Amino acid sequence: MATVNIQPQMTIYELGEVLSTYIKEQWKEVLNRNIKELEQLFPKYEDATYGIYLDKLIPPIWKLIKENGFRSAEKTKEDDFVIGGCLHFRNSMEKAKWGTPHHEKRVFWIVIENQYKDEIGTLLFELPHSHIEFNLPAPPKSLPLKEIKREEIIKKIIQLEENLS
Repeated sequence: MATVNIQPQMTIYELGEVLSTYIKEQWKEVLNRNIKELEQLFPKYEDATYGIYLDKLIPPIWKLIKENGFRSAEKTKEDDFVIGGCLHFRNSMEKAKWGTPHHEKRVFWIVIENQYKDEIGTLLFELPHSHIEFNLPAPPKSLPLKEIKREEIIKKIIQLEENLS
């Protein structure tokens, strides 16, 4: 992993840039390193196979983010399905009209708080994927938002995705 410079005083936009850069640099390498295993698992686990991929991609950068005083503002509940150490499945959306069965998109969000427990914004994580076979038809993406309330985040995601259509 390239040198990642995360500072405790970063804004959500600066933190988002670090995450975005990490994803751009690592997504393909992690995919290529694990593709045979993931393709073999897909017939049995289907969509959950993408969670296995994210469990390999996200933890190294999430560890660095946490080491610099940032946390998910969301408390993990007993029945939460958590992917990559930080993505709560209940804080995600997927809409059929955003793609095709070969190119769906699921968008996760994490409200981020700093070391002072101030909610500084939200990191979106978009995972393009196929429901037909294990395939990432486009690179995953990350985007920072100033919004921190669930309803506002959902509204912003819908607005962003439908402007792309």
